[in-house]
Amino acid sequence: MRTCTAIALLLIVAAAQGQSSLTKKQRYDSLMQARKNIEAAFIQLSPADKVADIGTGAGYSLVPIVSRYPQLRFVAEDIDSGYCNKTFLTKAARQLKYNINTDSIDIHIGTEKSTGLPPHSFTKVLAFDVLHEMTYKTEMLADIKNILQQNGVLIIGEILVHKTKKKERTCNYPYLTETELKDILSANHLRVTKEAMTFDNGRNKYLKLFECIFTE
Repeated sequence: MRTCTAIALLLIVAAAQGQSSLTKKQRYDSLMQARKNIEAAFIQLSPADKVADIGTGAGYSLVPIVSRYPQLRFVAEDIDSGYCNKTFLTKAARQLKYNINTDSIDIHIGTEKSTGLPPHSFTKVLAFDVLHEMTYKTEMLADIKNILQQNGVLIIGEILVHKTKKKERTCNYPYLTETELKDILSANHLRVTKEAMTFDNGRNKYLKLFECIFTE
C-alpha cells in the first residue's frame, strides 16, 4: 500500500510555519488551502474521467474540485433535494470564493440504499464526509461498485476520531475511528491502495483520504 501521509503532514506544517503574525482566520484559511491542494493531488482527475460525487449535500466538498476541472462534467448525488441543488451549489461557491459553472454539474437524487445512477458509468466515485452517515453501508457500497467502470476507484474522505462519541454536534452521527472505517471497507471487499492525511486538529479529530478498489 502506498501512503502520502508523510507528504501531507509536511505540507500542512509548511503552511502553518511563519504565520504567527497572521489572524486566526488567515491561519485557518491557509491550512484549508493546503488541505484542498492535497485533495487535488490525491484525486488526480484527467480529462477522460467520469466522476460521481456521492452525498454531495450543499456542495462544500465538491465545489473546490469542480473549480479545478472546468472541462469535466460531474454528477452530484444525494438523498436530499433540499440541499443538493443548483441554488445551494452556487451559494457554496460564493461562500468559498470559487468561480464555477454549475451547468457542468448534473444533479441526481438517490435513496438511502441506491444512488440510482447507471451501472458501469464512472471511472471515479467520490464520497466525502458521508460514509459515517450511511444507514445502509453495505447496500450503498455495493451500488457504488455497480456504477463504477472496470478498474474504477472509490475515493473516500472522512473525518476520523481517536475516541468515539455517541453523536457529533455538527451532523448528529458518530464519526468513525480509522479502524472502524477500514473494517467496513474490508467487509465490503474494498482494498485501500493509497491514503493521505489532510488535516489534524491536534486533539481528537483528523481528516484522511482513502483511494480504494473493489477486490471482488
